[in-house]
Amino acid sequence: MQLTYFNVEHPRVTYYNPKFLAYANLTSVRYGRANPIYYVGLNFEPIVPFDSSIYIDIYFYELLTNQYKRSFIEMHFNWCYLTEKDMFFGAAMRAGGLNKPCPHEPGPYNLLNMTINPSAIPKGFPFTKGRIYANFTHPKTKTRVADGYIDMRLATIEKKYSKLFL
Repeated sequence: MQLTYFNVEHPRVTYYNPKFLAYANLTSVRYGRANPIYYVGLNFEPIVPFDSSIYIDIYFYELLTNQYKRSFIEMHFNWCYLTEKDMFFGAAMRAGGLNKPCPHEPGPYNLLNMTINPSAIPKGFPFTKGRIYANFTHPKTKTRVADGYIDMRLATIEKKYSKLFL
């Protein structure tokens, strides 16, 4: 039996607004050859409280003929819903250490060892290679807060080896 997981590499924060964030950094690390998973780290320091006024738009792009083409998969939610209720990215953030209730006050946050739970990945995910873009905005002031991306690959491993990393 096989287990399907997201393998993510080459993270990049392409922009952050200094009125909202002192810094933002996205990393990807693999803990040895025996563990095929790349774990994501997110380090950021908000200057203003992050609450339901911050919106996140996530877009999946498929890698086709060496170009990223936008797919039909999108996710849109506010910051509080993402961090408290979402079972895809939000669950990874909670497992990474973001356990405080919303709103999140100014100060440093270091979310480490984040990975998407394999049970949250829908059966028959439509593509195996792509990129995940995330845009953070403050719609009330029509301000861009931050954005970035990470390359993804849908991979499988034999279930007997899954105890190494999940």
